Amino acid sequence: MDEVKTADQKKKSKIGQLLANVRLHWNEPAKGNYMPYKEILSYAGGGIGVKFLAVMATNMILSTTNVLIGNTIGIKPLDMYVLYVLSVLSNIPLSGIRANIIDNTRSKEGKYRPYIVKTGIPSALITILFVWFPYDKLDSVVGSGMIFGRTKVYVATCVVVLLLNFGQQFFYNFFYEAYDNLLHVLSPNSQERTDVASIKGVVYSLAPSVLGLVMPLGAQLFTNDNMYDIRLYRYIYPPLCILSIGLCILIYANTKEKIVQAKTHVIQIKFMDSMREVVRNKYFWIIALAGWLGFLESAVNTILQWLYNYGGICTGSQYSLITLFCQNAGLVGMLLAPFFIRKWGKRGVLIMTNVFNVVFILVMYPFINVLVILVVCFWMNALMNAFAQILTPTIQADIRDYQQYVSGERIDGMFSTITALGGIVTLATSSILPMIYERFGINETIARSVMNDSAVMNRVMNNGAVVGDVIRDAIANGTTDISYFSLYDPDILSAMLRVLVLVSALGAVINVIPYFFYDLTELKQQGIIKVLKIRAFFEDYGNSTLSDHDLVEVVEMVDSANRLSNEKVVKPTKDKIKNISKDAVKQAKASKDKEALSQAKAQYKKEKAAAKAEFKQAQKHNTEIQLAPFVLKEMQRFGTELGQLQVANAKRIAEMGLGGLETFTVSELKEELKKAKALPKMTEEEKEIRQYSINFSRTRLTARKYQKKYYDGKEPIKLPDDSNLNELFRIEEVYDTQEDELYKELYKAKEDNNKEKIKKLNSDLKELKEKIKKLNKDIRNEQNKRIFYNRSAKPWVDAVKLLKQAENYSHFSEIRALYSDAKKRVEALEVG
Repeated sequence: MDEVKTADQKKKSKIGQLLANVRLHWNEPAKGNYMPYKEILSYAGGGIGVKFLAVMATNMILSTTNVLIGNTIGIKPLDMYVLYVLSVLSNIPLSGIRANIIDNTRSKEGKYRPYIVKTGIPSALITILFVWFPYDKLDSVVGSGMIFGRTKVYVATCVVVLLLNFGQQFFYNFFYEAYDNLLHVLSPNSQERTDVASIKGVVYSLAPSVLGLVMPLGAQLFTNDNMYDIRLYRYIYPPLCILSIGLCILIYANTKEKIVQAKTHVIQIKFMDSMREVVRNKYFWIIALAGWLGFLESAVNTILQWLYNYGGICTGSQYSLITLFCQNAGLVGMLLAPFFIRKWGKRGVLIMTNVFNVVFILVMYPFINVLVILVVCFWMNALMNAFAQILTPTIQADIRDYQQYVSGERIDGMFSTITALGGIVTLATSSILPMIYERFGINETIARSVMNDSAVMNRVMNNGAVVGDVIRDAIANGTTDISYFSLYDPDILSAMLRVLVLVSALGAVINVIPYFFYDLTELKQQGIIKVLKIRAFFEDYGNSTLSDHDLVEVVEMVDSANRLSNEKVVKPTKDKIKNISKDAVKQAKASKDKEALSQAKAQYKKEKAAAKAEFKQAQKHNTEIQLAPFVLKEMQRFGTELGQLQVANAKRIAEMGLGGLETFTVSELKEELKKAKALPKMTEEEKEIRQYSINFSRTRLTARKYQKKYYDGKEPIKLPDDSNLNELFRIEEVYDTQEDELYKELYKAKEDNNKEKIKKLNSDLKELKEKIKKLNKDIRNEQNKRIFYNRSAKPWVDAVKLLKQAENYSHFSEIRALYSDAKKRVEALEVG
């Protein structure tokens, strides 16, 4: 009884500590972290709405395996592939527009937060329109007859689906990228991002779990167990869309972006410039290739759906429970992911989970009709895939940190654009699945023979439904494509499912190969963040915007690195923890002295806790020793051979001035680039010098081409006057205020039903919007002047920036002298 009480007390004590910790850090993050609990829970809780909308929107986005479009709307497999190709191609320019918007966003609200609501609402409206569109009434618009070898109604349906997809490709992708990428800028701490991704994953996985439970039950109640009946989606999707947007507002209201960047840093980068930078990011290509080449793996996802819908392997209630059970594997995986990542790192977990995926997919092959074994395999597969839900956003965030480290700019949006461009790679390979479907029996010819087979039509499935009744009901409710009815033949279904297993296994094998080349370790990411903080620190110092907090943080970082520079990493062991003696506890138990036993247990617990704390401190100390070289290398960067070469080249370019950039010919600069590529690359130092020389020559060559385009023979290259642009921005703020006031007055006038005032206010708004339209054009023209200058003058701008940076770094001893006073002010502020 006492032991039970002790266990209960321990549990209550832990819960109490957790609640106290949540209260303490509800609005302020814990030391070393960046996100308070309020922000974490808002991001995760609001994610339920994001995930609801994601599941619904994904069901209407074209792909070669989309069952809603194929089975419910009735688009034939090969026709759907054609639409899919058009949809993928449309996403390329649309992703470019999204990237340009994101990478040049100058809103005080952040890069991503505003778009979670602004693009979420249109995505929700398109989703509702998609399921409620009267496809069966299109004959009243287009008439009867044939066109392109298909009925006019069928072609019109394809056009509607494609147009809705164009809208969703822009708004939904923008919306989901904004939410997913928001995590990248909520914290620069990679492990914190992993932990938050885990919490987010656990919380927002409620959405697909709820849908997985509700949809089969709804099908059982309303559509004769037919999961592909359009009525099912019309009943369930609209209210969920409204709920989704409400939850998204929670994210917008309670999160704050925290990019490690100088306060005065302004991003203004053109599409091609940002693309050029991202193309050089080797880690992006590794992750992108895994996604592009592993597309076949998703074929396995339809196996359970087809077994239920066409094989009738279980009832709707049983399928709901199976779906819920498999989805809960994701919950387990997302909870375990942070611990596995801490132990083996992201790369190790990526490889391990993908290899296991291959194994569990292949196990399905001989047991394709054994439901219990299939469910176990799907559960394990879902468990492995859950790790990816945590790994993907955290790895993407690390890659963007690396991008900022190598290029100096936080170029986030362009990653999505190049990923979309890579979608072209999958277009040819994606045609494999429709061809496989057609080859193994999913076509009208086989379907008609199946529908004429009385043995199949009279078959009573395990869920109690008669195949013939289900088919007739589906046709009566608008299904026009009968191709998939061939799957009601058990032999065709089994053959098709085994093919899907093999195709999925092949996709999983291809998917894992690129991960073996990923070497952006957790330690390297932490080092990158330290370097970014140092660079932002010196940039703010040069611009006279340095804060006490940043000064204290960087000085302590540099001092710590100097202290640790000569220390060696000594791997700690857990021997001390294991060797803590339990003799006193055993003796107290033998004596049956409760007070002595209590004291002995407390002492044992105290010694063990101290040993564990010592072990963790030793691990942390080792990490700091390993991070010290990153800090010292950055602080000494201008004293190295590479740094001195950079300074010498910068002085040469700066002294020539802007006019000097035009004295070199394109052919001369091409020759310089050729010489840079021929430099040795045997050692790390040689590789760094060679890479710098190539980038330096390439920058000058690119700039010279822009100079010929924008300035040659027209006007001298000169820094644009920002006063005009600043005045335009001031006017923009005035117009924004006027617009808000007019809308408030209009709302009040509508409440008062003052028609005359409504008319005048609408007129005023129209006039103001014309002014805003003209103003935006003027702003773009002024910004283009700056962009033309930035492109053409980049070698000179970079040279001046580097010389200023080198000058700022040389003043560290002076900055160091300010540390004591700054430390006192920071401590006083914290106490206050």
